Amino acid sequence: MKTWKHLLLGLLLIVAAGGVLLFSDWLGRGGSLGGGDDPAAQLHRKVREGRKVRVGVLKWASSLTQDETCRGLLQGLEERGFRDGKELEIQTFSAEGDMPTAVSLAQRACGGEYDLLLTVSTLSLQVGATANKGGKVVQVFGAVTDPYGAGVGISRENHEDHPAWLTGVGTFQPVRETLELARKLNPDLKTLGTVMNPSEACSKACYDLAEKVCGEMGIRLKAVTVDNSSGVYEAACALAAQGVEAFVIGGDNTVESAFASVVKAAKAARIPVLGYAAMYGAQGALAGLGANYVDVGRIQAHLAADILQGKSPARIPVENAMPLKLSLNRQVLAGLRGPWRIPPEVEAQAAQVFDASGRLAVSKERPEALPSSGPGRCWNLHLLNYVESAPTEETVRGLRRALDEAKLREGKDYTLKEANAQGDMPTLAALLDNALSQNPDLILLTSTPTLQAAVQKVKDRPVVFGVVANPVVAGAGRSAEDHLPNVTGISCAGAYEEVVEVLRECCPKARRVGTLVNPSEVNSVYNHDHLKEALAARGVELVSVAVSTPTEISDGIRGLLSRNVDAVVQVAGNLFFTSIAPISKACLDARVPLFGFDTAMAAKGGAAAAVARDYEAGGADMGRVALRVLRGENPRDIPFAPITKTRITLNEGNARRYGLVFPAGLRERADRILKGASRNPTICD
Repeated sequence: MKTWKHLLLGLLLIVAAGGVLLFSDWLGRGGSLGGGDDPAAQLHRKVREGRKVRVGVLKWASSLTQDETCRGLLQGLEERGFRDGKELEIQTFSAEGDMPTAVSLAQRACGGEYDLLLTVSTLSLQVGATANKGGKVVQVFGAVTDPYGAGVGISRENHEDHPAWLTGVGTFQPVRETLELARKLNPDLKTLGTVMNPSEACSKACYDLAEKVCGEMGIRLKAVTVDNSSGVYEAACALAAQGVEAFVIGGDNTVESAFASVVKAAKAARIPVLGYAAMYGAQGALAGLGANYVDVGRIQAHLAADILQGKSPARIPVENAMPLKLSLNRQVLAGLRGPWRIPPEVEAQAAQVFDASGRLAVSKERPEALPSSGPGRCWNLHLLNYVESAPTEETVRGLRRALDEAKLREGKDYTLKEANAQGDMPTLAALLDNALSQNPDLILLTSTPTLQAAVQKVKDRPVVFGVVANPVVAGAGRSAEDHLPNVTGISCAGAYEEVVEVLRECCPKARRVGTLVNPSEVNSVYNHDHLKEALAARGVELVSVAVSTPTEISDGIRGLLSRNVDAVVQVAGNLFFTSIAPISKACLDARVPLFGFDTAMAAKGGAAAAVARDYEAGGADMGRVALRVLRGENPRDIPFAPITKTRITLNEGNARRYGLVFPAGLRERADRILKGASRNPTICD
């Protein structure tokens, strides 16, 4: 009997101990005793009673990004009525890159001296969260690349799943955007080098993404690792000796603290530095693209202010915010080897440009607006398309990719309602009215007719466009910089010179070239006129036939072919995007070579070659512009930007039917070579 009693007592003690552990975990994940004794409740009570709140700010080291974040913290707190020396007593600590010092400072901050802990950088987040495991103080973090991978209990899948006393904002570095910028600055770029400390979670996350994106772009990324800042210069020199064409740096506290060493090694090798932080342009990098860290600090401060005013940190999801800023340094260009340049369309988007003497020549600095979506908000987005076409599909695919890469989840962070007018203007007007009636945060659109309709109807909310040949002609502004205050986006004027070059390579004797044109579409007329100009420069006449509806296409193309043209170069337009089949069939039957501005015309239609803008890349650019607007940037301050990436598609099967052979130089430049003729029986019967 005693044995059973002892056994029963033991079981009861085990259950009781388990209950205590479960209860403790529940409190740590957001539970409450209801007595108001958790650190957030104590903080709220202190503010209500008018007592001064003690705030500890912990940064890992004195560096460009962390110092700017701390400056933004003070600004943001003051904006919300919390001033140092008045409502708050703020003390800032820096570990200066030393882990034992950081641990000691974190333990002090969480030991009862402070009511609120603000941490800056990933390492500070980690040491602060470790010292604060008992949840004795509210902690709000900022300037953290990947908080979900920091190992402090923040869920990547559910951003509201985190310790109840911990919240903040992530700022994943613009890795893809910086690498795409590098290719714009040097289209021939083949090799990049980076220095990194693999023990830093933020550095590893950036490197992994950079490696993936470089693979997609055909760029080789070489890395040399370091474990402290004293080894950065030697590592950079070792990379330069391996023949890298540029350094790409960012997301690494160790390397950033020795950024001057990277610049020194780059100068000696006559290669540029590109960084994931906007302030790098002023420090000797050719380009710095990254968060405006003053604004990151302000965002972090506003979260802290929300908590000071009564909001529970347990109910604030951990989201990503990246208020982008670009800086360029023309002084760096002079000493570089290789074909580095700053295209005008890139310079137009820069917040800072340093001239050849190193003087700040252009500054568009302004107080950035904070993200328009408060924590937990779900953005209401509407996407309007004029027609179903390959360029539209590719653009939407790129748009969604940009939203995915920003770690936004459809249904959680945003809803995207997509509608298509099927080429009918009355339907388009009705769809636009319906979208406006649902109070969207942002209207996304593709095609010139859709933009024209939006310009007339949408005055009180932002509009971001894509697949528009010339937004100025469409009525959206006077220039790329001087445009309607609520409208911005990505233009896609045709690759006129490039198409003419391909035509001349394939048909060197061509003197008369034909095209259909839709006079009711301003984009079609714009494309027609620019193609005519490019052909005339090569001594080639453009013969055109006007058509306005799908039923006119077949007769129009037959009439065009009867006018003794040597080839057909079909200009882009909504009507022609959806009329590939009849145009292709007529050209193949007549054995008159067809060339186009739409990849689908060669991949699915009868064109021998197509030279098209990369609409998927344009859609991704459109998505990134949309994110800038959603996060608070004014569309008025975002210039229209063109798609700069062009893809050449060759179809050898179609070429054989025209009696054409692609020259070796063209084959080498081609992005895609299709071996067989298009299989669509409607086209190739």
